[in-house]
Amino acid sequence: MAELFFSISRFWLLLMGICCAYQLGYTLLSLIRTPRWKPGPCTNQYAVLICARNEAAVLPKLLESLRAQDYPGVLDLYVAADNCTDDTAHLARKAGATVFERHDRTRVGKGYALDFLLHRIWAEGKRYDGYILFDADNLARPDFVRRLDGVFSTGCPVVAGYRNTKNYRGWVATGQGLCFIREVRFLNAPRTLLGFSGNVTGTGFLVSEEILRDAGGWPWHCLCEDLEFSTVQMIAGRRIAYCPQAEYFDEQPASLRQSVRQRLRWCKGFLQVMAKRGPAMGRAALRGSWSCADLLISRIAPVLFNLLALGFAAAGAVVSGGALVTLGALGRILIGGYLSMMVMAALTTCTEWKRIQAPAAQKLAGIFTFPLYMATYLPIALAACVRKVEWTPVAHTRAVTLNQLDAG
Repeated sequence: MAELFFSISRFWLLLMGICCAYQLGYTLLSLIRTPRWKPGPCTNQYAVLICARNEAAVLPKLLESLRAQDYPGVLDLYVAADNCTDDTAHLARKAGATVFERHDRTRVGKGYALDFLLHRIWAEGKRYDGYILFDADNLARPDFVRRLDGVFSTGCPVVAGYRNTKNYRGWVATGQGLCFIREVRFLNAPRTLLGFSGNVTGTGFLVSEEILRDAGGWPWHCLCEDLEFSTVQMIAGRRIAYCPQAEYFDEQPASLRQSVRQRLRWCKGFLQVMAKRGPAMGRAALRGSWSCADLLISRIAPVLFNLLALGFAAAGAVVSGGALVTLGALGRILIGGYLSMMVMAALTTCTEWKRIQAPAAQKLAGIFTFPLYMATYLPIALAACVRKVEWTPVAHTRAVTLNQLDAG
């Protein structure tokens, strides 16, 4: 019986490998080529949307980086001060942004704040070619908007930038930052090169006004509103392009407790999106939408199949009474997972070495601690299946400038 459980465990690992094998092609392609976009005419008019809840510590630095953009066209800054109890609204106005204060304790979450902000802008008769979304803890390179504009001007209705990390310190923040860097380099980049759609990761992206007007604002209110937005665009056949030259930074949770809370929301949000949009994505995939199929495979297979493999391996160990041979088989699965995650981290770190803002020792340490960070996803994913999860803000405290980041 124990051997049967271990055979089933190996089957799930093999199936995961088969499902994700195409990503090796993505990796090779991204090592050979990178998407390159020519500068646009810089005549489009943009509005920057920022939802902030008690972000007085970091918001001024973001607004400073946006005022320093070298974009010659219209770039208006809007802030939704969402249920704030600090000086967020005052500091945003002082920095030159138009601020709308929102007080709603019932409809809580970034999606509701974005919808509120858009309707307030439209109520004043404002129109733009596109909207750029940021979180309050972000920082943008001076050429960020100009770079996005170059892609947007080619007809891409949604453009995502390069998500870097401004606090690449400690195993938790480093692991989360490495996840985002890997996604943009080895998933979104090859998808763009092949003409498929990538996906947005919550912040640092541009979307056309036409999409938002047709949607009636921002009607995506799952706990992962960015994933729901991405799936809707893919189902509709719209392409989300990626611009590696448009670099921005955001702050990762520094403590494991904060990270777990945030990722629990992400995992629960993923389940919500799959329940709501999964059938439509499946139908689109069957009709030939590789973008939908790719997202389903890349998001579901690693977590689900790993859980099944470990579950059956653990069952084998229990049935056998914990015999050394079965414990050894379970250990081989864990060691194999650790080594594969370490290789992934090493490849990402080496290829993006110059862009990662951290001392060399921290970059190298992150290669070895990344598998531990990823391992914490398994219990989080299980908890998300059974726990009720609500949106809660993550505290941001690292108020730095781009010059300070570049100086190390």
